[in-house]
Amino acid sequence: MEKEYYKNLAEKYFAGDITEAEISELAGWIRNNVQLSDWWEEEFEKSDADIPLDLRDKMFARIKAEVLNEPVRTPDVKPTERSPRKALVPVWAKWAAMICIPIFIAFFTYNILSISDTGHQSPFIVKADKGDKATVVLPDGTDVILNSTSQLSYLSDFGKNERRVQLNGEGYFKVAHDPRHTFIVQAGELEVKVLGTVFNVCAYQDEQDVTVVLLEGKVGVHTPSSSLVMKPGEKINYNKSTHKITTEKVYPEDYVTWTKGSLYFQNESLDDIMKALSRVYDVTIHIDSPRIAEERFTGTIPGGGIQNALDIIMLTSPFRYEVKDSVIILKEK
Repeated sequence: MEKEYYKNLAEKYFAGDITEAEISELAGWIRNNVQLSDWWEEEFEKSDADIPLDLRDKMFARIKAEVLNEPVRTPDVKPTERSPRKALVPVWAKWAAMICIPIFIAFFTYNILSISDTGHQSPFIVKADKGDKATVVLPDGTDVILNSTSQLSYLSDFGKNERRVQLNGEGYFKVAHDPRHTFIVQAGELEVKVLGTVFNVCAYQDEQDVTVVLLEGKVGVHTPSSSLVMKPGEKINYNKSTHKITTEKVYPEDYVTWTKGSLYFQNESLDDIMKALSRVYDVTIHIDSPRIAEERFTGTIPGGGIQNALDIIMLTSPFRYEVKDSVIILKEK
């Protein structure tokens, strides 16, 4: 969800593990939400009464300058024999840790989870269970097909300002054209933004990469650190660990054969292939050899059941399988 994404950005901010682009994004989100910005200022003003008033005003001015992008306005201070700058630095560090961090923790755990969801909206959720697929038509006329163990959610104000959905798993989107309202698919920290087009997003939580394949139109793909515009026939891979995007030219129809009952794999490891087969056919598969798990396979597997799929892959891969207590076990030949 969007609120969880910005909560993570806040945590990264205080951990000192945030990029300049992420700081800008976080600050912009706070500035554009009047309720959140006003609440934050009120809470700071109610903070520890032991802090001298002039010091608290300076601290708040500094935070607003950095996070809210507002100019620093501090009262004039007459020079003294001691340097005010030198005296303020250790005090600032001390109170920032004791006051600012707790305030922001409260800010992002309470307000993002309540105020930002105006009216406490409950999302509409569509799920495809293990071994099944699901088809949904969104309020704007967009057609979506969900692959096995996938979930799509959206709020009741979908289409009011933007058309935003959250995806966990794999979905094929045929987006209704609407030049006034951007359609956004959010998959973790990656966003796909379009006005009207056809594309496929694969973003399972247990997989390292998020992939987007574009069939028609044009889409923008955005992450906290980069963005690009895709053209038809392109596939992007976003690595969730390295946060890097790679692009390649593909035949896009191959990557949506799952909507018609077939499966396509392009140089995929058997480990990843077995995860996909497990989802599609609702079976448990165990590989008892690391060497087998790293074997690669390319090809299309037509529908016909798990046994047919394994038999096809075995034609080019050095393994055999057996079934024990309803678990399929892959072994070396």
